[in-house]
Amino acid sequence: MMQPPPTAAELPWTTDDAAGQRASPRLRLLCLILLVGGGAWFGSAGYRMIRAGAPDFEYFYKSGRYLLTRGALDPGYDIVGGQVVERGTLEWYWPFVPRVMTLFALLPQSKAGYVWLGLNLLAMFATWRLIGQHVVEWPRGDWPVASVLPVLCLAAYWLWEFRLNQINNFTLLLMVGSFVCWQRGRPATAGLWLGLAVLLKLTPGLLVLWFALKRQFRVVAVAVLTVVLAGPVADLVALGPGLTGDAYRRWLHDAVLTGSQAGLVREQCEMDWRNQGLGAVLSRWLHPTNYNTHFDNDPRVDASYGQEAARTLNVVSWPLATVEHVVVAVVLVTLGALIWLARRSARTLTAVQLRSEWALFLLAMLWLMPVMRRYHMIWATPAAYLLLAEAYRLGWRERWSKLALACVGVLAVSPLTLLFRPLEAGGTVLAAVLVLALPLLLLRCRRTRAPATGEQPAGGPAPPEAAGSAAPSRPAMHHV
Repeated sequence: MMQPPPTAAELPWTTDDAAGQRASPRLRLLCLILLVGGGAWFGSAGYRMIRAGAPDFEYFYKSGRYLLTRGALDPGYDIVGGQVVERGTLEWYWPFVPRVMTLFALLPQSKAGYVWLGLNLLAMFATWRLIGQHVVEWPRGDWPVASVLPVLCLAAYWLWEFRLNQINNFTLLLMVGSFVCWQRGRPATAGLWLGLAVLLKLTPGLLVLWFALKRQFRVVAVAVLTVVLAGPVADLVALGPGLTGDAYRRWLHDAVLTGSQAGLVREQCEMDWRNQGLGAVLSRWLHPTNYNTHFDNDPRVDASYGQEAARTLNVVSWPLATVEHVVVAVVLVTLGALIWLARRSARTLTAVQLRSEWALFLLAMLWLMPVMRRYHMIWATPAAYLLLAEAYRLGWRERWSKLALACVGVLAVSPLTLLFRPLEAGGTVLAAVLVLALPLLLLRCRRTRAPATGEQPAGGPAPPEAAGSAAPSRPAMHHV
């Protein structure tokens, strides 16, 4: 008789603090001070940009302002002195984001920006706490200790997120919150948070696939319902059929047809050195693609730079059609490998294996993004936490721990390549994503050793609370 798919509450989550002895109060306080100092640094960068009225918050705010005042989606221009001045706008987003931004558009742009910045800071600290306390399972109250090194390794990318006042921080919080809710036995809430994450950035749809492969169909169902009801259905109610149809047709053309990996290669669009998308990087290596260009989505920025000499770094000169086929092949192979790796249900895996898979899918989102900017790298934060926490638990002398530390070290030094344009154009940030995935892949695939406490796979005995324990359901990290 076929067994029903397991829920997270049926997995063997225990209440043991897998990180061992708690840190001293002085160490926790020191780490918390360092994190607050980092938050103040990031916040000051965001404050200066909001005060100047600079992108990217300008794009988010004006999308909501235009919708609120004119009942239409932002066309991407301002009227200045009676003249039309083209500017950047939100591209590849569903109308859900402009609808959310109408709440901020009730305030003047500067005040709305300060609210946005404050919420971003709260979301960042909430994300760090969730990962440190509930994902890598450090003892209660020790999440600042678990957070210092991962945040330090990714500090440059967090700084870029706040300099541009982007939306990826909120998306990361929703993705992390979704995973934490699921592992704590709340699949409906997990699906709700995941659905909202998909509505913000679409790329987290890859995590919907992961939950489906884990046979967590309640999470998947709620996520899909959230996307449909809060997305297209709500758009029809708020915007009407005509405007909704126009919005999704434009999205289909801009994001799916011309904005895909293959589409950007074919059109040679978004090829500036900062784009670490797979297609852009391969195009620079395999075709004489000029990487010394600037943003294609804001005419004001392009005009301020003027003309610069073309620069290329290709080692061969393949036709664009051939490069396009190579990019599509790499994407398909990546998706196939991910599906094969995650084919086993959650019931058969340990907590560490599940977390490793989930973190790998976050990295895969970066690997597969057509346009991957510096600030997107904050989505590698859970992977850095997990690798450092597992290296600490296993001991620094273990071969896997040494490899994990070396790969996290590559991540930590990767921002230095941003100082030299040809290096960044070569895909050093994208390469850091691939390097970081290696120890996670080994962690996922290594055979689990059952400790003396009798660790079981995820299809083993019922959790302690099922046996009458009053302990809350929290997953323990299993050693590999």
